[in-house]
Amino acid sequence: MSMGRVTVNKGNGMTLARAAATAGLFLGAALVATAAWAQPAPKPATGTAPATKPGAAAPAQPVAAAPAGAQPGAPAAGAPPAGAEPAPPTIGPDGLPVAAPTDPAAAPAAPAAPAVEEPKGPGITPYSMFINATIVVQAIIVMLVLWSVATWSIMVSKFSYFSGLGGASNRVLQAFRSAGSIADAAKNSRGQRNNPFAKMLAVAADEIATGKKGGLGGRVAARLGIVQAETGEDLSSGMGIFATVGSIGAFVGLFGTVWGIMNSFISIANTQTTNLAAVAPGISEALFATAFGLFAAVPAVIFYNMFARRIGAYQTRMDNFASEILIKIARDFE
Repeated sequence: MSMGRVTVNKGNGMTLARAAATAGLFLGAALVATAAWAQPAPKPATGTAPATKPGAAAPAQPVAAAPAGAQPGAPAAGAPPAGAEPAPPTIGPDGLPVAAPTDPAAAPAAPAAPAVEEPKGPGITPYSMFINATIVVQAIIVMLVLWSVATWSIMVSKFSYFSGLGGASNRVLQAFRSAGSIADAAKNSRGQRNNPFAKMLAVAADEIATGKKGGLGGRVAARLGIVQAETGEDLSSGMGIFATVGSIGAFVGLFGTVWGIMNSFISIANTQTTNLAAVAPGISEALFATAFGLFAAVPAVIFYNMFARRIGAYQTRMDNFASEILIKIARDFE
């Protein structure tokens, strides 16, 4: 007779979640690149000297005043006397004339251009991104955080349950194989009354205690199937949350990203500016929602696959244990 068994879908079916997460990342990167490309070229720094228009006369250079007490027509100090031949130029090692050094005091230094400070945008932190986001994006982030908390809580609970389940089942199985009868095995396993293996021994011993030999194997198999079905429901609790969060968590985060970027483009249209510093906060808030979506979805997918394998393995153990019980009943009473 076939044993009742709850089948757990081991396929994760998370291809859409991974594709949505990748699409969200590429969409955010493309939007940031578009905003950076549309940013206007920086204006030249103020304070630089204006270029001289072609054809315009150069400004007159100021003439140095003659020193006090000098007679008109007298040669300046340090100038060669009239009628004297100029000194030959100094020839350098390379055979080229060396220019005479100029007097640094004769040419006044040009005033330095004042430094132009780049405008600084507002500081962006995760807290400021959440506070400055729209109410829709805030609601999505809060919902994703709650989903993530629920996912991790269920993971901790199920991990603790499975940690003690394997050892208790091994002890019940050892007691069954070392006992002389099913009734003795059920008595030895009373300390593990909440273990599925102990429950299976208890229902088998209960049917044997009725004293009705006719159809004993069928009745025991039916009751073992009921225990297995109940155990399968207990083991599968919380798997639906893993599957739901893993499937739609990235989509929900992507919706928050689309909503935030839509508001950023509306702000660009209203302010008539494409400066990256003006649109960066809105885009960062939008991508913040995608980050939370991935943070909620990726662990949920991992936990679903991990516990689906454990549930399937334990159901196989229950099938094998039910077969051992039915074989022992057939040997003893048929």
